[in-house]
Amino acid sequence: MKTLIILNPSSANKKAVGAKELIESEFKKLKIDYRIHISKSLKDMIDITKKNLKKDFSNFIAVGGDGTIHYMANMLAGTNKNLGAIPTGSGNDITTSLGLPTDIKKCCQIIKKSRIRKIDLGLINDKYYYMAIAGSGFDSEVNDLANNTKFPIKGPSKYTYAVYKTLITFKSKKFLISYNNKQKEVMGMMIAAANMPSYGGGMRIAPLADFTDGLLDICIIKKMSKIHFIKIFPKVYTGKHVSDSHVEIFKTSCFTMDSEYRFSVFADGEYICKLPASFKIVPRALNFIVPSLST
Repeated sequence: MKTLIILNPSSANKKAVGAKELIESEFKKLKIDYRIHISKSLKDMIDITKKNLKKDFSNFIAVGGDGTIHYMANMLAGTNKNLGAIPTGSGNDITTSLGLPTDIKKCCQIIKKSRIRKIDLGLINDKYYYMAIAGSGFDSEVNDLANNTKFPIKGPSKYTYAVYKTLITFKSKKFLISYNNKQKEVMGMMIAAANMPSYGGGMRIAPLADFTDGLLDICIIKKMSKIHFIKIFPKVYTGKHVSDSHVEIFKTSCFTMDSEYRFSVFADGEYICKLPASFKIVPRALNFIVPSLST
């Protein structure tokens, strides 16, 4: 079983580059037939994945963060190829949801065993797949700031900083949503369509989201005062925010949203498009290498 490793050198301030020698050493010890490619750009990462789909590689391993996994998943969705990961990102929400450790040696052993699980993917506008969470509104403004901030902070702290910075000027907007033959207007801060529980380095926005149940968990954060938001925000890291009266959460297989403000849509931390947008679940769309089949 041949394995192609695609390493994102810009992941988590070049942390992935430092992992290269250890990964190769472990793969050789485990007698894994592999080739490694250090991507030169996002386009190169996508192109090298697509180019090798027709070759005899069975496993495609993402060495990077959620963004690296996101783009490779878009190339591998619907194929018989397997996606695996060695997480070296700042948040690593996708791999955490899948039960993968951050220890490189343990990840290499998981890849050697190659236990495959078919998992659901979200799909935006019938074009863009995502693995964890897509959202628009307050969280997309936060994502935009977090991705572009020059403030010298890393990891989950970067998202927390962006949350409070965005909150200073943010105002709730009117959203028009549609699901299960229903249409309604909501004054809200944000809406997330979740296939996995967390994003932003551990924010469990949809704590019961399950990537194998064939459904999206929709989380609506309704209009609230800034003081109330500051009060309940820490609860998102444990998922206890869902008990707040300003939070609505439900499951559906298809969902659309628009807003009076042309918010961006982000998925897995990556910019996708502007509203309006449609979201749906694609069951068992991707083969992923997991620690155990019960993950």
